[in-house]
Amino acid sequence: MSEADLSPRIPALLAAMDAEHRHVLDGVAALMLVPQERFGAAYGALVDEIEEGFRQEELMMDEIDYPTLKAHRRDHAELLALLHRLRPYLEEGNAPLADIVMGMIPHMLIRHMSAMDQELALALRQQEGHTVAGAEVANVANVAEVVEAAEGAQASSAAGLSVDAGCGPRMISGPLP
Repeated sequence: MSEADLSPRIPALLAAMDAEHRHVLDGVAALMLVPQERFGAAYGALVDEIEEGFRQEELMMDEIDYPTLKAHRRDHAELLALLHRLRPYLEEGNAPLADIVMGMIPHMLIRHMSAMDQELALALRQQEGHTVAGAEVANVANVAEVVEAAEGAQASSAAGLSVDAGCGPRMISGPLP
């Protein structure tokens, strides 16, 4: 696809990326309200949605011949590997691990969105011919509210469990319970 063909579609691509971010963050917030007996299934559905969103984003990056595609894909793969690794334990009802995961997910996704996806949005805008300054690159809506909700839900549901919710995807290492 030529740049002339792509340029008129860029605003729609950026809007779609923002909508996907909002949808995922809303899904994380909703997951915090799911009863323990349904948490594993709801978590699995959220991971499936994240995976599909990453697939769509990678198709977009392929389409624009994105220069740091490999690094962006690697970040997707690392996030998904951790999310999938935790899935069977959460489906078995491991409540302490669910509390830890709910502390991690918002921060992992926000880190990705605010770094990798903002770079992608900037590349899209540059292809479109616009100059954009710093934080105006991508609109990651409701990020602060999701982080606050995650920390609040974690604190109220963990009952004495201390978790550093600011850790990234490598927070859990070694064998899982």
